[in-house]
Amino acid sequence: MAREQRLLAWGEEFFLAQGESEQIMESAEQRIAEIRAKAEQEAARASASQARVVAAMKEERIGLTEIAQRLELSVSEVRALLKGSLAPRSSDATDDSTGIDVADESDQTAPQASVSV
Repeated sequence: MAREQRLLAWGEEFFLAQGESEQIMESAEQRIAEIRAKAEQEAARASASQARVVAAMKEERIGLTEIAQRLELSVSEVRALLKGSLAPRSSDATDDSTGIDVADESDQTAPQASVSV
């Protein structure tokens, strides 16, 4: 009889520990999700800052190739940052609100491709 009581007590202890373990893991997953969401927001703010810098450089009439070289980016990365920093206005390559021409005027070897903004 005493042995059966001990086995029941151990069983109860086991299942309590199992429930605690599951709660700990659920809590950890929730904190991970919160941390990930906060990190994504902060990364988005940092990316927006990068786009503002590229747009400011473009406003200074610096070509995409030079911007890319200065910032150690590819021209396509510069274009993507410019595209992300400009609100869609029209199908031509100039944003009328800022006067930023997103076509690379320094790339004369290929036909001028304009980025819709």
